[in-house]
Amino acid sequence: MDIGELRKKAELGSCVAQSVLGIGYLEGIDVEVNYQKAFRFLSAAANQGASRAVLNLARMYAEGLGVRKDVIEAVRLCESVSNSEFLALIALGRFYSRGTEVPADSGEALRWYSAAVGWEGRVGDCEEIEEIREAKAYVRRM
Repeated sequence: MDIGELRKKAELGSCVAQSVLGIGYLEGIDVEVNYQKAFRFLSAAANQGASRAVLNLARMYAEGLGVRKDVIEAVRLCESVSNSEFLALIALGRFYSRGTEVPADSGEALRWYSAAVGWEGRVGDCEEIEEIREAKAYVRRM
């Protein structure tokens, strides 16, 4: 990944470059982890409608990565992209099933996990397949 070129494009407003660079800084891919830069680039991409950037911002809030931990904001962000991001559905199911910093709500957890199960066949990488299993197991228990 050509970080210099990516940074130029991101600074010129490229949503894709902002998303890629933001995730790079968040995960330490080809750059050192830098949560402030991750937040800046992901926020810029999110403001342009990049749902994956929104999802990564939600993670930052949920885990307190470079920002004040705010699970309520993480939930709000996940809900805002729940129609287009499978992993947002999984995150919402987890928030409500575990009741960590939001009240446990088995009905809400079931709602979000059931929606995730509906994505079966549309997700493909190993991580997402494991999360389909997680969602199915929760739905079966309920």
